[in-house]
Amino acid sequence: MQNAKAGPSHAPIAGYTVPPKPVTDQHEIYTQYQEDSVEMDVVAGDLNIAGEHALNAATHSARPSFSPPNAIFNTPYTSGGTVNNINGNIQNQVLNHHYHEAPPIAAFNPMHSLSPFDDAPVDRISPCFMGRDGDIHAIASAFGSCGEDAPSRYAVWGMPGLGKSQLALSYAHSSYKTGRHTHIIWIPATTLEKVNQGFAKVLDLTQHTDRNNPDQGARLTAARLFLERSDQQLKWLIIWDDVTLTTLPFLREHLPRQNAHGSILITTRTLDVADALTSVAGEQYPVHELKALSPEQSAKLLLKRAGIHSSTAADLDSAQKLVRRIGYLPLAVDQAGAYMKRSGLTSAGQLFNLYNQQGLQEVISWDNSLSTYEEKSVLTTVTVQLRRLGEIDPHLLMLLHVLAFFDPESIPLDIIVFGARRAGRRLLENEALSSGRYQPSTNVTPSREIGFTSANVPVELRRLLGFISSETWLRGALRHLEDLSLARPLYGERTSLHIHDLIQLVLQQRTETDPLIKDPYCALAVTLLCGAFETIEDVDSPHSWPECERFVPHLMSIAKHIGPPAIDFLVMSGQIAWYFFRRGRYDEGEALCRQALAGQQLLLGADHQHTLVTVHRLAVLYEQQGWYDEAETLYHRALGGQERQLGADHPSTLITVQSLAILYKKQGWYDKAESLYYRALGGQERQLGADHLHTLRTAHNLAVLYSQQDRYDEAGTLYQRALGGQEWQLGMDHPEALRTVNNLARLRIQQVRYQEAETLYNRALTGREKTIGIRHPDTINSMEGLAWIYDTEGRFEEARMMRERALKRTG
Repeated sequence: MQNAKAGPSHAPIAGYTVPPKPVTDQHEIYTQYQEDSVEMDVVAGDLNIAGEHALNAATHSARPSFSPPNAIFNTPYTSGGTVNNINGNIQNQVLNHHYHEAPPIAAFNPMHSLSPFDDAPVDRISPCFMGRDGDIHAIASAFGSCGEDAPSRYAVWGMPGLGKSQLALSYAHSSYKTGRHTHIIWIPATTLEKVNQGFAKVLDLTQHTDRNNPDQGARLTAARLFLERSDQQLKWLIIWDDVTLTTLPFLREHLPRQNAHGSILITTRTLDVADALTSVAGEQYPVHELKALSPEQSAKLLLKRAGIHSSTAADLDSAQKLVRRIGYLPLAVDQAGAYMKRSGLTSAGQLFNLYNQQGLQEVISWDNSLSTYEEKSVLTTVTVQLRRLGEIDPHLLMLLHVLAFFDPESIPLDIIVFGARRAGRRLLENEALSSGRYQPSTNVTPSREIGFTSANVPVELRRLLGFISSETWLRGALRHLEDLSLARPLYGERTSLHIHDLIQLVLQQRTETDPLIKDPYCALAVTLLCGAFETIEDVDSPHSWPECERFVPHLMSIAKHIGPPAIDFLVMSGQIAWYFFRRGRYDEGEALCRQALAGQQLLLGADHQHTLVTVHRLAVLYEQQGWYDEAETLYHRALGGQERQLGADHPSTLITVQSLAILYKKQGWYDKAESLYYRALGGQERQLGADHLHTLRTAHNLAVLYSQQDRYDEAGTLYQRALGGQEWQLGMDHPEALRTVNNLARLRIQQVRYQEAETLYNRALTGREKTIGIRHPDTINSMEGLAWIYDTEGRFEEARMMRERALKRTG
């Protein structure tokens, strides 16, 4: 692919030197599609221009807000659940802004007075955890011998279910109590999203000044520098739990390599990963294989978990027979003991007989991909536990099967509840609409989206929606799941649920069907997730990003099992792809956008409005990466389809027209760009009005083009028009208004009107420091503009001080 260059630079102005490029942020405001993208109603196909800013919130009044249900759930800083890729793959640009300098590096803030904390989820430690004293001592010994100036590393590896996470948690808890470590951070490491979120959590937990920096790369750098440069009073321990081959390269690049007062504990399933992460700068740190408990330890664990305090020879013999049959795996032993206690069994022999009669026959009949060791232990044990759960209430078993398709690390129950309530309401509305009994409270016709939701809720699972929506029932469900060791609730500000990944695998395989047939449990999981996601009004808004991120791991998890994709899932995938673009995560956005486009073309056709929206999004992703030829092809495809389906002057068609104009301007094709800007501006004035935000953004972008062509008077008129409308609709200090102010300052420099330029740059700088932060690249840009003016006017000391101030903020 050809990486096209931007258009020619400004022609020199007589009497002064053109300032360097970083002074200006005269890039297009991508709100014509990129910031205020055209969203369509999922089924009805009605075009809505979504993504308006706060002042236009009234246009979304028909869209419900994301208010928490009566049952309030989710846990801050629990592993998983909120998954932010903090790094992304922004290369010398910040989101949709075209900066030509490298992204700023976050400034280091050592925070000498940081209070001790233990972030590890110690509530996960089983009260029956035992038999690992030697393993804990080995970790402590390894961390006791510090290197010259590097953190100690220690890796524990072994098959799932051995208790690697339990061991890491137990060590962290004991070392914190004894003062060996003063600051403990727990990070799940199964996916890149979770690893990146972990680095963000370092900044949040330490209250670092860069924790809200919108520059992804700067936040990642800030987290690493904090760990490397913290003083000896901060004896930190960072635990990377369950590292995979997927996350290995990223961790090898970004783990801290300095500071002997820090320690890094790693758990993983494979020796290769353990060796790779403990080999640093020619030095090999310790690697420890965690093995199954001994027969004696396993038997004691079983009896303790079952609440049997007798240690007679007969009990111990029966217990050892049972644990040998299920493979000595702590997970399986723990579950077997929980079942004995729950069922009132007083000896291991009774449970052993139960397995012989029922459990093993069913387990052996399954065609599964687990190893023999896992098959004899986990599948056998979980079968009995699941049967018991179904006996308590069949809907509990249904719920667990549905939850098994979410990311098991931390399933946010507020999303589940909200999705269930939303789907339940739509089913009732759809039923009333079908029978002619629907009487809306407003003149708004119910969306045809209801039909899609109904189709995605299998008949046999519709009663489950009501149960999930009941806080009382759900509270009891959590208790039963915890009692049977099938899932562990994580209580906090909100509640989430942790399911061991092996239990998840067993549940998925129990319901595995033909890949061309829709799994009813997976279908309901899709409905719950998509229903809750629909409440996010604007994925362009940074205020929505934390909420968007909570959905990412669950979208990715469900995508692995969904089979024939549903329309609402494809629409959500397209929106998440756009969210990835806004965060600078272009590779992820492109991959997801491609998947959504393939599904929409298959189900809806190449010219359907939903499909064309995704085509446009993919074009933007290509353009942002400099793949101009590919982007132009897709823009023309989207434009052609919209002109046929919607008309030449439809607002969404005009958005595509403007996107194509931006692409042409980037390549220096100013005549083509100007013609398209004229078309977009004229159409928007007719369709939306002269003061609509979309119209004003087109006026702003046309002003940028005029400025680059030295047509200063025309550019100034358009900038003033855009600024007046933005100030009136968005406010004086809105980032969009301040961008216009900053670009108008640049224009005044081109006109050698330095006093006006200085006033405008000062206004932009003051406003940006208040609204987007002192370290934001736009803020730094305004400072560099002021420094250039000071230099030009011979105010060298002021220029030096301003540049030093900017340098401190960029690292």
